[in-house]
Amino acid sequence: MRGSNKAVSVAGDAIVEFEGVGLRYGTGAEVLRDLDLRLPRGGFTYLTGPSGAGKTSFLKLLYLAQRPTRGRIRLFGEELADAARSAMPAFRRRIGVVFQDFRLIRHLSAFENVALPLRLGGLSDAEIEGPVREMLAWVGLADRASARPATLSGGEQQRVAIARAVIASPELLVADEPTGNVDAEMAERLL
Repeated sequence: MRGSNKAVSVAGDAIVEFEGVGLRYGTGAEVLRDLDLRLPRGGFTYLTGPSGAGKTSFLKLLYLAQRPTRGRIRLFGEELADAARSAMPAFRRRIGVVFQDFRLIRHLSAFENVALPLRLGGLSDAEIEGPVREMLAWVGLADRASARPATLSGGEQQRVAIARAVIASPELLVADEPTGNVDAEMAERLL
């Protein structure tokens, strides 16, 4: 991720566009520099690189946990620099995130963790029940719906995190090592 990156030309509607993006933490050196890219709507993009290359920093920019130090980012065709701070939660609800460390809420069951994006979106309990049960079945955890994260294996926690990220059909899905704790068969199914 370090160094100058050339623009990726992609035909069609872009869901993500970066122009001259740079990112630094505090007064340190830039961890991302002159990043130009365009990701198509409906595309599937892998990001690879050695440890310390800036992959997680790049993902933080995508899911709006970090603002760039310089440059322009457009998501869903909208310029983020022009967006009011109050508009950020609405942007974030359009993005599903699978964190490398899962970030499940410890006091909530698997069912409640997966249901969270739907609840935040204003759906009623009656509207949530079916989709969450279906999603838990899809990730192979129908029988673990009432389990708290601490009682789940690493692979089970990862599947709950994936289910939570996709339950609301986000326009953009950002995943940091989404299949690192699941077996090869489940990884293929989830991807």
